[in-house]
Amino acid sequence: SVSRGFVQTLILLILAYIVFQLFTPLSFIECLVIALIFAAAASALGMVIAAVARSEDGATWIAVFFTMVMVMLGGTFFELSEGSVLYTISRFSINTYANDAFKTVISEGGSLANLGMELGILAGVAVVGLGLSRVLFKVMPGGK
Repeated sequence: SVSRGFVQTLILLILAYIVFQLFTPLSFIECLVIALIFAAAASALGMVIAAVARSEDGATWIAVFFTMVMVMLGGTFFELSEGSVLYTISRFSINTYANDAFKTVISEGGSLANLGMELGILAGVAVVGLGLSRVLFKVMPGGK
């Protein structure tokens, strides 16, 4: 799942590089690092969902719901005003941190050195999500 998400992002970044020429070679590599960490965090959340869902269909619907909520709250389609209620709630979406990281590197000319909080939160979600899913798989009926 991490590899699938990373490959999909790699394809989109290559197309963006070719068509829009948004990146320098260094910022392109930095975006790949962000994409890899974000894919790991999203996959870890997927593992938690798989651990608590009772069926494959249930896991699909839970994942769709959480994906839509995270996309809407993460500022993917529209900018959230700082200080608003939605802005505060958006801090619970991993998309917020990934979008902020991509924006810093692509639009603002920042580097990975400027992204300690964003990358730390995404990596933390990946580690905690994997640990939590491992525990949940053991305690849920039928788990191993």
